[in-house]
Amino acid sequence: MEKVSVKLVVFKSEHEDLFLSYCAATRDFASKGKTLDETVASAKAWLLRLLENRLAYKNLQSYGWEVSENSAKPPIFADEEAVSLTEKMHSTKISNPIIITIDVELPKAQKTL
Repeated sequence: MEKVSVKLVVFKSEHEDLFLSYCAATRDFASKGKTLDETVASAKAWLLRLLENRLAYKNLQSYGWEVSENSAKPPIFADEEAVSLTEKMHSTKISNPIIITIDVELPKAQKTL
């Protein structure tokens, strides 16, 4: 089975007791949690949902992914670019970004919702 990997930039919020994140490949800025693990799990769940619906939704293709029934290849971002995009999305300067690679097995594609 094919593995899919994306980078997640995580940082501790200065205003709340939360970890916030951004994934440039999925354009997900909603994943957050009280712990690092909770934040990563939230992002991973979103990634799997997008991958399951890769044929029904056109989101991934519009984000630069190459998708088919048996494959999903994300766009690649350098660490510096991923952090810069995270700072833009969250409108903040990040002093200690944590860059985590999320690896998942490509799930079977749903053709309809």
